[in-house]
Amino acid sequence: MRRLPIPQPLRAAGLTLAIASLAACGGHSSNVAPADPEGAIRAFLNAVKANSLTGMAERWGTDKGPASQSMNQQELDKRLTVMRSFLVHDSFEFQPRNTMDATGANQRVLDVRITRGNCQPVVPFTVVRWGSGWLVYAIDLGAAGNPARPCDASGTTGPTKPGT
Repeated sequence: MRRLPIPQPLRAAGLTLAIASLAACGGHSSNVAPADPEGAIRAFLNAVKANSLTGMAERWGTDKGPASQSMNQQELDKRLTVMRSFLVHDSFEFQPRNTMDATGANQRVLDVRITRGNCQPVVPFTVVRWGSGWLVYAIDLGAAGNPARPCDASGTTGPTKPGT
């Protein structure tokens, strides 16, 4: 039985489809980390707003890569759910500080003002270089205030007081 040759355009289309199928079947996202520190935080906070634990897991990690590639899924979901509850926001904006962390050029600390109703806490985010991009490494959730408590006159959530 003689095989008929497959025309070049069809072979190329088939190869593209095969590569796309393999990429879709992979266990991890093929997303590249954002190229700059602000982009990493922006992508993370957009995932928070979209209620996407998967998006958050792809943008949070260490210099070894995203947490989505290394952490136990149940533990990861618990941690991200807590982070999300503190970081729910209507909007956010970057503040002037953008400094190198004490550990060197592979980390940066950026302040982000999160607006949640009439609360506007400034939350420090530490980002870390991973490959040619950046990931959110640490967040000072204490600075975010308690999302379940009303703001004080300064626009931040005050300390929890007995009986309130």
